Amino acid sequence: MKESDFVGLPEQTRQFALKLFELGVSRTKIHGLFVMLGIYAGTPRNLEEIEILFRNLDPVVPIDRSQNLDEIVGDFYDGYDREINELCFRSGQEFEFRQIHVPPVEKRFSIVYLKNEGVLDTNIISINNLSDSLNLFDAFFTAIGSYTENRGRSLIDAFSCGVFQIQLHAQIDAKGAQQISNFLSVYRPLFYGKCLNALLANQLEYFLGLEQGQIALIPLISSLNIESAEQMWGFQSRLFFNKDGSPIDQIEKLDIHHWHGWIIKNTFDFHADHKNQIIPFSLSKALVKNPPLWGAIVSNIENCNDYIRNNWGHDYNNIQSNVENMEYRAIMVYVIYLSFIDSI
Repeated sequence: MKESDFVGLPEQTRQFALKLFELGVSRTKIHGLFVMLGIYAGTPRNLEEIEILFRNLDPVVPIDRSQNLDEIVGDFYDGYDREINELCFRSGQEFEFRQIHVPPVEKRFSIVYLKNEGVLDTNIISINNLSDSLNLFDAFFTAIGSYTENRGRSLIDAFSCGVFQIQLHAQIDAKGAQQISNFLSVYRPLFYGKCLNALLANQLEYFLGLEQGQIALIPLISSLNIESAEQMWGFQSRLFFNKDGSPIDQIEKLDIHHWHGWIIKNTFDFHADHKNQIIPFSLSKALVKNPPLWGAIVSNIENCNDYIRNNWGHDYNNIQSNVENMEYRAIMVYVIYLSFIDSI
């Protein structure tokens, strides 16, 4: 990261960006993340929703909302039309963008054209699982983040460009702009989703206190009902913290086989301590079905990996980045825990 990235940023937002960088997220992708944050923030909403949103965002990415955005970003805004075209095309999702006819021109126009622009470095042509989502969003962040990064602009500038982009779209097709924002919210990967939520909810202090292995795990735990989520949160703390509450040193350095064994070991210990209080799988409202059988099946890492690959697309043999590594490890915790409570 460079000092130019942090111009105008509050200290906690600076520390947030530095933490992502330390976790292996490139400077370019961090710029892209802030562009995407701007796209979400600039999406059309009613006045009450806008006030609630910026009540949280203003302390995180402070901008002067009384000033016209085109005056702020005009000198360095390059536009992200081609990147958004290709993102929507490669998502494989259905969109209904307004078709605009401008007489006497025969051609119809829209804010997005679903086509391969050749600007995203990925072969994904449809989001079928979490691995596809991470691959596509990684490519999207790299593409849209390169503009403000290469111009030496700040992360606040990247955010402002994202707001400006979606507002330009909304002037022509408000419902279309909302579709783009909704897609970015629904299909974002585990790790980046938690990062964006921390910014949107002004929960940076909490985020900065998380261990790296917890970041992608939180969205998975949150998918359970409240009682099961609280219980699983208690379980996962054993994986990262000593009994005195101090972080376990170098736990993230375990290779995947030892990580698998560590989860299994702690599941047995958790059962021994709480066997009469554990909420069974049938009451957890987990979104997945038929987790691997507890015991010999889930204790075999290959069986566990097969289940993860079939349901989320990740495979420990093909991990390409630390973000993917964090997502895979989080999913493994989730799968083994669900296997355990399914045996109750």
